[in-house]
Amino acid sequence: MTEPEPGTTATDLDDADAAIVRVDLYGTTHRFRWPRDATLVDTMIAAGIDVPHSCKEGHCGSCAATTVTGEVHMAGCDILEADDLADGVILSCQARPVSDDLHIEF
Repeated sequence: MTEPEPGTTATDLDDADAAIVRVDLYGTTHRFRWPRDATLVDTMIAAGIDVPHSCKEGHCGSCAATTVTGEVHMAGCDILEADDLADGVILSCQARPVSDDLHIEF
């Protein structure tokens, strides 16, 4: 993993099977490794990042974000419409990385 840019944070998550993700949240850029078997919300919580979330079940939408680059897989997305999905909107409590490098915006 490359060193974070100034003004960013990085986690100590060092999973061998992980993607590299840049997350823009509340005006701060976070860069960290995102294990492929973990959701984005769980990974961010483990890293000490105050990520918006509520139910963690894909029902409330409080963790909605946009995939700027890369691809994720979502286990469930009961509340997103086809247009949302086409625009890259994801539920970060359900999203797991598919791509090796991702950029997500909240």
